[in-house]
Amino acid sequence: MAACARRARGVMMAAAAALERSRTTPTRVRSTTRRPQKPSTERARDARVNLGCLPRLLGFNLRRAHLCSWRQYVAVVGENNIRPGLFSLLVLVGCNPGIAQIELGTHLGIDKASIVALLDKLEKDGMLDRRRSTRDRRRQGIYLTERGAAARESLISQVSKLERQMASRFTRPEFEQLIGFLQRFYS
Repeated sequence: MAACARRARGVMMAAAAALERSRTTPTRVRSTTRRPQKPSTERARDARVNLGCLPRLLGFNLRRAHLCSWRQYVAVVGENNIRPGLFSLLVLVGCNPGIAQIELGTHLGIDKASIVALLDKLEKDGMLDRRRSTRDRRRQGIYLTERGAAARESLISQVSKLERQMASRFTRPEFEQLIGFLQRFYS
């Protein structure tokens, strides 16, 4: 009887060990999809590019629109001048004298470290000043200098012209709807 019980226990332990191995050792499953075969001929130079699902993807289209906008901005303003992020910062500071850097970061969607770097650049270029608050010494207010105000006005003029060119592809209601749709992403 004892030998029979030992044998049954041994069989059960072997079965449990085999079950454990099957859980931890991946079994190879044969794929039902075939690997694409190598083309037998080289692709023609003027062959049309198949974009697959990309034209239907929101991220792809947003990125393409962003790149188009960026190229046009650089063509109008210049590559080494005020970049779009710095332009947005100048506009906010000009419209909100004494704004705190944390508020700037919040409204531009920029983290604290990045906003400090942008402010440092503009301050170094003589476009803005940081002034300690008289009510809260931990806070610094951000103000445009005369040079910063002049740059802001010039940039607003250039960017407004660019915006009119880009918006001309849409009717007024379409453009307003597009802006509303885009704002849904970050509101």
